[in-house]
Amino acid sequence: MTFLQYGAGNIGRGFLGQLFGQAGYEVCFIDVNREIIAALNQDKRYPVNTVSAENNEEIWIENVRGVDGTNISAVEKEIANADYMATAVGVNILPKIVPVLSAGLKYRWKSGNMKPLNIIICENLIDADKYLHSLLNETFDEEEKKLFTDTTALVEASIGRMVPVMTDGMKNGNILRVCVESYQELPVDGAAWMGELPDIPQLHPFTPFEFYIRRKLFIHNMGHAMAAYLGNLCGYEYIWQAIENPYIKLICERAMLESAACLSEIYNIPLIHLQQHIFDLLSRFANKALGDTVERVGRDTLRKLSKNDRFCGAVSLCEKFGISTSYISIGIAAGSCFKDNSEGTTKLQKLLYEKGIDYLLKDIYNINESIKYICNYFNLIKSGAGLDKILYAAETNCNLTYADRKII
Repeated sequence: MTFLQYGAGNIGRGFLGQLFGQAGYEVCFIDVNREIIAALNQDKRYPVNTVSAENNEEIWIENVRGVDGTNISAVEKEIANADYMATAVGVNILPKIVPVLSAGLKYRWKSGNMKPLNIIICENLIDADKYLHSLLNETFDEEEKKLFTDTTALVEASIGRMVPVMTDGMKNGNILRVCVESYQELPVDGAAWMGELPDIPQLHPFTPFEFYIRRKLFIHNMGHAMAAYLGNLCGYEYIWQAIENPYIKLICERAMLESAACLSEIYNIPLIHLQQHIFDLLSRFANKALGDTVERVGRDTLRKLSKNDRFCGAVSLCEKFGISTSYISIGIAAGSCFKDNSEGTTKLQKLLYEKGIDYLLKDIYNINESIKYICNYFNLIKSGAGLDKILYAAETNCNLTYADRKII
């Protein structure tokens, strides 16, 4: 049995590859990084180091190999013979692999393999299945579209495991080594799955899966980025340093609770369950051994502050259901002030300089009611105000709005 992993990066090796490898599958990675592919084919295994404040545990994932993603004919054959498949390439790269995915599926059908192929989509994107479906569908004729519908399932997944960028020190002489946290759950869209589920205890089918996608984006991803943006204001290098700051931890917790209150109402999930999830996340953010940096978590702000992403998407949903956005709005203001060298952040800073914060809020972020909060926080940050003053402003906003909004 072969599991085909498109993307041999940290999530590919440090999560999907580990799950299926430990379940007894041969794991084949597709990637354009020839150094990684060569190492996989030479060693036939790689180390995964689970790190925490208490201890480190290293295991080896055996029976692995790699295929150069630029070798289209080789990739086609792998897709034709795979039992299960996943992507973890990044939202921006997803369209670039569509021609290869399409060619592989066509080769699979042409060779007579009509067994269901579930492709688990491990990308931070709401409606990733619909997006990938539309891209692939454009490459098929009418007969192929029917085969696509009958034999292929695009299955959304929620990737909760945190895997940091590997430094040379963390690699410790092995380019394949990856450090991970112990969290290892993989919720997938149960309604989309076609045929039999693999016997993997950590794989959890759930319906409606939109809940998990929104929980990941509007609680986990939003809270993580919030810690980065506030940590940046304080000059911290690591996420754990940010979470150790009581002001940052409190603001993050309350912002995540605003999203949780909204999701609780929409999906009828007890708020206490979501609150426990938030406490667990905050504890995981504080894992020093991961060495996760403020720069990595905060980068590409133009995408992360776009209208449907972790902050503005959460604000829009909360506004729709009458939930306070006083704390989530702090993240939008702080993110607008974040600076690094990533392309998305550079573009956002250029727009901010040329057109101002009002333009960003209305035309890029698509914010409505919460504009007044964000502008206030933005001005406080630009004036050099400390987190104590920002927290006080948030509490004041809550006092003013709780009369006609739902209280968490």
